Amino acid sequence: MVQLSHTSAEPPGGILSQLRADHAQVRALFHAFAMLDREDEAQRASVVDELCDALVLHALLEDELFYPVLRGAVDDSLLEDAALEHDSTRELVEQLASLFPDDEFFDVSVAVLSEEVERHVAFEETILFPALARAGADQLSLGMSLRARRAQLESDLAAAPPAIDGCEPRGLLHAATRGPRERRSRPR
Repeated sequence: MVQLSHTSAEPPGGILSQLRADHAQVRALFHAFAMLDREDEAQRASVVDELCDALVLHALLEDELFYPVLRGAVDDSLLEDAALEHDSTRELVEQLASLFPDDEFFDVSVAVLSEEVERHVAFEETILFPALARAGADQLSLGMSLRARRAQLESDLAAAPPAIDGCEPRGLLHAATRGPRERRSRPR
């Protein structure tokens, strides 16, 4: 895996440095999962839940703030490919939400997700990030927008969902933003 270093065209606190930090966080979570004992199901589920939440939030932020700025700076087919990769990631996250660490396809699903995410990260960091830098976009302003939107989403997700007709809707708010996930409980 090739890791690109920050360049002078990538200011600290700018959108690219924040997206790189998200990528590093996701890589660290995949590594943490790989290092866990297969028998520690609770910890494995917790790491995968954290990983999936981070991926969904990151993809949402990119879809809202990063990709729109690239329109006109790169070929539209590259952005269409990136959007398809985000959709594929979301599908794998949804699949993992229905699995438990002792399920037959849990580890395989995490491995496939890891491969897809690593391929997508490499694509972004080698093709799209340099394109944004070349386009002369105001990375600091975009970084401030990204931080504000992230804080808003995290605040919304931390708040309890509103009651509708006296009923507490399970996951209604979370479904609107596609995260964080709730693993269904399995009768034992």
